[in-house]
Amino acid sequence: MYDLAVQHALETTDAPALTEPEFRRPQAGTVGVANANPYHLPWIMRGLLEEGRVKTELSDETAELLRKFDDWNPVSTKLKEVKYKLEAIKSNL
Repeated sequence: MYDLAVQHALETTDAPALTEPEFRRPQAGTVGVANANPYHLPWIMRGLLEEGRVKTELSDETAELLRKFDDWNPVSTKLKEVKYKLEAIKSNL
């Protein structure tokens, strides 16, 4: 899920109007996030969640994502680090 969000944020300038089948089609390739900068992932997710289409048309999905994020209890160290970095985004939503 995070790879797709990061890929979208880096490869698009604005969220295009997609039909449902196009929206569900998997994207080719992956985008890595620099581990050296702890603000990189939160900055990308903030930008993605601030998109006009995300705030208007996808507000229900965003609320569901935040609920799932709150319920998420990662076990591995890397995933705990991801959750810690993304905690700051909740305060802006």
